[in-house]
Amino acid sequence: MSTFHPFPKLPLEIRQQIWEMSVEPREVAVGYHLTRRRRSPPPSLLHACSEARSHLQGQYTKVFGFAEPLTYLERQRMKEPPIYTWVNVKLDTVYCAQFTLEQVVSELPLVRWLIIEMQDPDYWFYNQCSTLRHMGKTLETVTMLHPAPRSKSGRFDSRWWTEWDDWMESCYFTCGPVHFYTRIIWPEFPEAGEINPDNYLKIERDWRRKRWAVDPDQWGTVSDDDDDRMSAPGRFRLGWRHVPGCTCSYKRPPNE
Repeated sequence: MSTFHPFPKLPLEIRQQIWEMSVEPREVAVGYHLTRRRRSPPPSLLHACSEARSHLQGQYTKVFGFAEPLTYLERQRMKEPPIYTWVNVKLDTVYCAQFTLEQVVSELPLVRWLIIEMQDPDYWFYNQCSTLRHMGKTLETVTMLHPAPRSKSGRFDSRWWTEWDDWMESCYFTCGPVHFYTRIIWPEFPEAGEINPDNYLKIERDWRRKRWAVDPDQWGTVSDDDDDRMSAPGRFRLGWRHVPGCTCSYKRPPNE
């Protein structure tokens, strides 16, 4: 039976519970400057009927009413009303472009899961990374998409991870790390794997050891210790950053 005809005869409370149970998590693309996706349409449940829309729209936040960044006067001149993107911050993963992140944070400060299309890693590190650091504790996971190749013939670069090494170190090479989990992937090249707080040190360490094995004179001494949270001879990172008053057991640099 594809249609439940007695549904309208159910008590209102039961119908509302059914509407609520029908809400599913989505990956919602918002804003402009997107290169891999288009903006997401409204959730289908809001178009099911007026009762569903009236009951469920309170669970959603309307954001990014325009497809492109517009000035106030440009918006006033537009004859068509804005077309919003609807987001349920308790369930949905928000997908946005790097250069609209500030607006996303402004309009959706309680977002829990975030995917960011990156266009310029250097600009991100020096100008935008503090935006995430200052977000509320509700933010759980941030997935960053490495910039797409400029052409379809773009080749895989095995050193792509170096563009994100400073960011990962600034967030996690300390006993006071940021509160959210970071994943960095390159969608066009699955062989790139993933960079995250659990493996970014190993990725860099393994790369340096491979280079040292080929040309030890160029790379000098490379530590054979796998614990990167301490200072040691031949260590690329010269010390785990301690926060004031910490009592962690990680070894401190000799000058501390």
